[in-house]
Amino acid sequence: MANPTPISFLPDRQRGISLLFAIMTLVVMSLSAVALLRSVDVAALIAGNLGFKQDATAASAVVTSEAIAALDQRRLAGLLNSDDAAGGYYASSLDNLDPTGASTSAANKMFIVDWLGDGASSNATAGTFATCVQAKLGTPVRGSTVRWVITRLCKSAAAQSPTNPCAKSSTSSGAVASARGVLSAGGRITGASSSPYYRIIVRTEGARKTVSFTEAVIHF
Repeated sequence: MANPTPISFLPDRQRGISLLFAIMTLVVMSLSAVALLRSVDVAALIAGNLGFKQDATAASAVVTSEAIAALDQRRLAGLLNSDDAAGGYYASSLDNLDPTGASTSAANKMFIVDWLGDGASSNATAGTFATCVQAKLGTPVRGSTVRWVITRLCKSAAAQSPTNPCAKSSTSSGAVASARGVLSAGGRITGASSSPYYRIIVRTEGARKTVSFTEAVIHF
């Protein structure tokens, strides 16, 4: 009696195709995880930068109040018609002032501000300039370094006159003037003022070298 043909129960050799798909899947998942981590890091960084920017801007409001108080003291002392570089006060408008030093037009950049307090021109990032004006160092706010510059919006550093006009609120005579008045902070209507306008520029440098510039225009 002939022997039956043996039957092989050995599995077929693996071709490796399943392993290849598994590796590809792991690579895709790894790249997705890395992209997710980077997205979270960038979002956290942006949120942090916005927070520092808002904090620097809020500190500028405190410094603006300090600058207004210093300007008021100067007004009471009758010292508004002349420059005081050490106090960050200039009795003319400095029309071609570039507060940030970042203007690309050399023709319009006649004045820049020494915000670093080093007497150098390192604040000018583009173009040329004629004068580097001094800023007043204010009281630190929550560790921020703050400086301000005040300019009186007049043609020149001298007393107001027809030859030295100043920007100020409009006025008229008689009953019309009292009827018109001026809308002041808090929604109050006051009589029209003949005081010139003053421009207050504040630079605040906070955490992580976050820089904020703010401006305010006031009159007395």
